[in-house]
Amino acid sequence: MPMAAARRVGVGVVLGLLGVALVLTVIPGDAGAIRLAGVATLWWFALAAALLSTLTTCIGLGPRSRPMTIIAAWAAPVVPVSLASRVFAGVADAPVLVLALVSAPLAALLGAAPGEGTGGNRIASVATLVAVGLVLWASLLTLGDVAQVLGARRWLAVVLATALALLASAWRAGDPGWALGASLGAGTLGVVLAVVVVGAIAATPPWAAWSEVAARPALTFGARSAWVNEGRRFAGPVSVAFTEAHRVTALAPGVYRVVDEADRRRVTREWRLAPGDALTLRPGDRLVLEAGAHVRLEPGKRVPGAPVSGVVWADPPERRRLSTLVEMLGVALTLVGGALALSPRVAAGAPSTARGALAGPALFLLVLSAVCWGVYGAREAPELALVAGASAGLVELPALLLPTLAGRAVVAATVIALILLFVATACALRAVADAVGAPAAREAVWTGLLALAAAAGVWPGDAWRVFLAGCGLAGATVIAPRIAGGGRAAELAGSAVGAAAFAVLAVFGSHLPAWAAAPGAYPIVLAGPLAWATARGWRVAGAARG
Repeated sequence: MPMAAARRVGVGVVLGLLGVALVLTVIPGDAGAIRLAGVATLWWFALAAALLSTLTTCIGLGPRSRPMTIIAAWAAPVVPVSLASRVFAGVADAPVLVLALVSAPLAALLGAAPGEGTGGNRIASVATLVAVGLVLWASLLTLGDVAQVLGARRWLAVVLATALALLASAWRAGDPGWALGASLGAGTLGVVLAVVVVGAIAATPPWAAWSEVAARPALTFGARSAWVNEGRRFAGPVSVAFTEAHRVTALAPGVYRVVDEADRRRVTREWRLAPGDALTLRPGDRLVLEAGAHVRLEPGKRVPGAPVSGVVWADPPERRRLSTLVEMLGVALTLVGGALALSPRVAAGAPSTARGALAGPALFLLVLSAVCWGVYGAREAPELALVAGASAGLVELPALLLPTLAGRAVVAATVIALILLFVATACALRAVADAVGAPAAREAVWTGLLALAAAAGVWPGDAWRVFLAGCGLAGATVIAPRIAGGGRAAELAGSAVGAAAFAVLAVFGSHLPAWAAAPGAYPIVLAGPLAWATARGWRVAGAARG
């Protein structure tokens, strides 16, 4: 079979498996919830499909493939950390998200993106640069959250990672592969080894851990948890909702506010507590704490913010709703569109390497490790749901399971691995930025993007939403018009409409009614088709005029 045909077949297999996963969530009889060896069928299918997609891609790679660069652009630290946190929280889209995070860059790796670049489409070029900046920002937000959870200075982690990325990307200009490959390989290996250590300490395979969590009647504080012994301090202001009666003991002086929203009325009561004072909360109360609050909670009680039971964690009821399917479709479109738009283009004749052939399996191992990370977190430390910036809280899991110098060393190694993944992503994304920027200003543009991302990363934010915004903007503005074809004028018109629609939905999407929430959360659901239709209409109109 010719290589071009093999790649087309590979793209069909990869995206087809993703489509099957979406259908599996809503078919009658709830087949995805059936347990095989204690684990839901949907999870088995998602992981098996991710592995099959990886193997299909390895077979279908052609001589122009440079998988190391394309995969590195996708292996940003926000990806494994956010995925692990969503598995940990039992979010309804977690299984589909696992497959989408693998399928999206593999589809780009097989050459599914039409065309060779943005060409003279300046709107698409600007949107690509903005998307690159958003992905960098999301990764720096993640690293800042990790530093904050571990008690380090947020700005220090952001500045350190940015400086390393600047050095490595400058080095990459002279050596296109070494810095990127070393960072990607070492970062992936660090995350994988950290999860292996956690599994060894837990002495339980991940599928058995998943089954055990799924059988729990409630996710509660363990007797050895720091929250119920010496207590823990909140790094930032938090609001904690309680679903059952709970006794909170203050271990540091401060103001404690309780919000009661019973009977559709909101009543706020305020207490100033000294160390040792206790506060009894009722079901439905919300405790608002200032930064630095140090509290001790009750053992055996449900963890606020965690799923109410293992059954809900394993099979969220909202997964069977039509609105959830639309949201999953939005996530899939966002990730696939972003991967296609943010994949560095490779010049004709660029050779493939044995080292590069390992990039696809490395991505699969990274995603699989994130899944296991979240499962072990739910089994061993559900109280991590209380940690401010919970998406990064799982990084300290090894130290909680092994409260010795060895445990802290594993945490430090994990942080270093995440920084190395950011360096690899920055090296790859520089190729994307250079491809659309003016040759004379490439260095200034790249430095400016990193500087802006670093400045924004100093302040806390939702890294996952920022990452999706970057992917969605690139997909709606670059890929959707290019699929329609029709030449530069048609693509320019489509990009203008796609960018405008995406911006409007991103800004005002929160004001949409509940039944239309998906386009607000994932603007590409509407912005992409509008961009495609505009470019297509321009093409048809041009043909009629001709």
